[in-house]
Amino acid sequence: MSGVITALQKASRAGALSETAVQFSGLLERQDPEADPSVLLAGALAAERALAGDVCIDLASIAGSISWKGDSDGDLAAPDFSIWQKALWRCSLVGDGGRLSPLVLTDDGRLYLYRYYALECRLAEAIGRHARRVSHSVDALSLTEGLDTFFSDDPGSADQRAAAAKAVDQHLLVISGGPGTGKTATVVRILALVQQLTSIRPERILLCAPTGKAAARMREVLASAVEMLPEALQRVPQPVTIHRLLGVRPSQRPRYDAARPLPCDLLVLDEASMVDLSLMTSLFDATPQEARLILLGDRDQLSSVEAGAVLGDICQAADQGTLPEALITLRHNWRFSSASALGGFASAVREGDIPQVMTLLESADPSGLEFVAMPDASGIDTLLADRIIPHFADLERLAHEGAPAETLLAWRDEVMVLCAHRHGPRGVGDINMRIQAGLRRAPRPSSDGVAFVGMPLIVMRNDSLLGLYNGDIGIVVPDRDHPGGMQAVFQDALGEIRAISLSRLPEYEAAFAFTVHKAQGSQSSSVTLILPEKVSPILSRELVYTGATRAQASLQVWGSPEVLSAAIERSARRPTGLAKRLQRREMICP
Repeated sequence: MSGVITALQKASRAGALSETAVQFSGLLERQDPEADPSVLLAGALAAERALAGDVCIDLASIAGSISWKGDSDGDLAAPDFSIWQKALWRCSLVGDGGRLSPLVLTDDGRLYLYRYYALECRLAEAIGRHARRVSHSVDALSLTEGLDTFFSDDPGSADQRAAAAKAVDQHLLVISGGPGTGKTATVVRILALVQQLTSIRPERILLCAPTGKAAARMREVLASAVEMLPEALQRVPQPVTIHRLLGVRPSQRPRYDAARPLPCDLLVLDEASMVDLSLMTSLFDATPQEARLILLGDRDQLSSVEAGAVLGDICQAADQGTLPEALITLRHNWRFSSASALGGFASAVREGDIPQVMTLLESADPSGLEFVAMPDASGIDTLLADRIIPHFADLERLAHEGAPAETLLAWRDEVMVLCAHRHGPRGVGDINMRIQAGLRRAPRPSSDGVAFVGMPLIVMRNDSLLGLYNGDIGIVVPDRDHPGGMQAVFQDALGEIRAISLSRLPEYEAAFAFTVHKAQGSQSSSVTLILPEKVSPILSRELVYTGATRAQASLQVWGSPEVLSAAIERSARRPTGLAKRLQRREMICP
């Protein structure tokens, strides 16, 4: 065993590196026992960053730095960039993407695991193919008349009209905007316009979102706009999750892929920022080449949990002159006025304007925006007891009284408690435990673990047979058919309520609080964002922005000014090569 593997194992035992990264590095050594130690280090770092959501590592940014500070045995340090690059090029484990190899190194010094390199190439090719396709089938007069029918001509609607005009001809359109800018409402009108001006039939229009919650919200918007839609458009299939749309099944090929495309002429994807590189590639693969594709999302939100930052990469390429017709940004906010403290806070966070953020927190009406200083753990239980626990106590009471599932789920959604971390002080586990203790429902042995009637829960693993997916939210209720038993009620993307015995559920956790990542695609009237005690690598302005923009009416931020400032100062922009690949028109895949 080489010295670098031993050092990596020590780093793993110290909690500085995952066991997966160490195992991958060991695999590389077994494949090429003569591999330079710097290659094994590079492989470990690439695997580690892939687990964190990065599709590649930028060697130049970490060359010459200490990857792990060891004890008396010394540090684990990366070599200088030129030396490192030469060692990688000389190694049989590293290729340029033209052949199958564990690692791929590009000319600009980006190192990939082969799978992510191949996915990025394939997606770039598909994006370019759709972006280059334009249909000039509608004359200017007909388009203007159609726009006048579905959109007003006031300045606030100008971006929406522009998006609709592009959607008639463009086969790839990204509509980006923050919450309240009317992305989904714009698409409803686009559907009506496209149906009026083109030959696309309603049954050939498909709508999807990454999560069941996001698909359900899309369905709600469509239902609220039913009077505006032509009668024919009421036959449009209901929004579903991407997994359900593609027919993703465990250990099997999806039902729809490049060999068997989706039966559609127009595909709309909502909450596109949540979609990772692999899933987005699968969706593009399954979209017919002649079909139009509309992506909706907020480019300033957190990227997907899994690897990639696809929406941000497409928007970046458009900003820099590539795909010039593919992006429309909605700027007018219909939810918040220009004087709104909540809207102003979100904008200031997005821009990284720390002084403005602090000014707004100090001067805002606490009923809409409030900063709660919480420098230590001493006051958190009191805050939870005063501001959070009463809401969940009412939810528990309603569940015991037999309130309808729709009422319980709506009640749950009125308050959202978000954390940056899953583990540790002020993480999801800690806050959930404190809230459960406050409800006097401490974990107790039972066949259903710690579950109790009225407890909200979140599914942690996909189960396509049950139609449940990671991130779905349910409420525990009594099982009326089995006295003493419990089940969870869920509302799917079609609005249907389903009750499933707890014993049949995939892995789940309590969901009084959950991470900001898990909250993407959701909205709540009142949001409490709990920051960690100390600055951590996971904190970023995108995380604060995403958490803040879940709020529809009021936002509380709990934490210290120092931690909040450090979060806003740091951007979580991921290293990828997709934007550059699109800019350089590198559409050739291995």
